[in-house]
Amino acid sequence: MTSFIMKTGMISLAVSLLAGCTSDGTSQPQPTASAAPRLMDENVPPAARSACLAAVSNATNNGDVQIIEMIFSEANSQVTVGVGPTRAPWNCLVSNSGVVANVMSMTNEGSL
Repeated sequence: MTSFIMKTGMISLAVSLLAGCTSDGTSQPQPTASAAPRLMDENVPPAARSACLAAVSNATNNGDVQIIEMIFSEANSQVTVGVGPTRAPWNCLVSNSGVVANVMSMTNEGSL
């Protein structure tokens, strides 16, 4: 029984080690999170979109705002708003009727 468990474990280890390799023996690069396309869920109501644009504009004192990502949820939707010419990301959690629950910068402000 112990021999069977050891063989099974060794086979599992070998399979997991080979999983990232290509047929020529080189490793396959893993996709990065930044390569993922932005979501633009058109189910986010216009009232929620407008409320987030206004809330982020007020929080940053900058009128140059644009939605760069939207994710719909029946409870609260998430809208990512880009600010300024570099489109610094801000996260906005908003009800679908347009009540903003939270606005937060997504920028690493420690590096500024």
